[in-house]
Amino acid sequence: MMIPMEHLKIARVDNWLGWIFCFGIGSIFSGLPSPERVIIVFFAFFSATASIFILNQYFDQEEDRENVMKSNLPVASGRIAPRTALILSLSLVFLCLFLVFLIDITLTLLFLIYLTIWTAYSAPPFRLKDVPVMDFIISGIGAGLLPFLIGLGTSHQQNISLSLMVIIAVPLMFAHSSGHILQALGDYEADHNTGVQTFVVKYGRKNGILLMGFLSLVTGLLPLMYTSFGIFSFNYFLLFFLPLPFCIPIARRYIITIENPTTENVESLQKTTRKYAVIIMIIIGACVLVGETLGL
Repeated sequence: MMIPMEHLKIARVDNWLGWIFCFGIGSIFSGLPSPERVIIVFFAFFSATASIFILNQYFDQEEDRENVMKSNLPVASGRIAPRTALILSLSLVFLCLFLVFLIDITLTLLFLIYLTIWTAYSAPPFRLKDVPVMDFIISGIGAGLLPFLIGLGTSHQQNISLSLMVIIAVPLMFAHSSGHILQALGDYEADHNTGVQTFVVKYGRKNGILLMGFLSLVTGLLPLMYTSFGIFSFNYFLLFFLPLPFCIPIARRYIITIENPTTENVESLQKTTRKYAVIIMIIIGACVLVGETLGL
């Protein structure tokens, strides 16, 4: 019988804080919706995302056993039986759809797309995580764009510009594509040994690190470009500089890693990025929330 701590471990909530961030940005993008609607849609999103991560462990159990950092996951370590994990994943899908029907049936298609794209990422015959380039593109769409659109679904407003939605979603997609490559860099040995053909395995760690840096740079520059073109209010311009001090440790570690892309340096880059990315997301989220509240 699983204890609550094992439920949390198998859901791997700490690995999708960035997904929650995108959901949150979408939720307040067009105004502040009612709290009860946000709560129910969030729990539907939470259930769907937890099911996705559990399903991924079900299909990746062999690869995870070869991965030093993932071998202790509940399914890979044997603490939770694969069949139990599969049942739990399906149960969370049903819970998600029940909550969606309860609050707004029009969100059903969006949630089904979300669940389908991530199932295709992990499960055969598609197994998109094993298709170079598609692996990080799917991550950008599935972890950046779709959570943003689901968050946007908490609002009843119908006058949202499609072009503006795309403009906001693009840096979120780039950020998650970059984050996916960083994760793949840490999984390089295990993926290579088990024949998983991610972008990093096929094109090498050095190219993976270069692409990750490029996508991260574009992510940071896009909001500044939006402000210079008048898409964002100039009031946001100075706020974009608030997270910069927390980007410096990541940049320093990135330079060290690109000069010497060893496993140790990659793991250090991962830890540094995760540590400061949480702070950066909190700052950006707080700034956007204050801006929406004050009508900036």
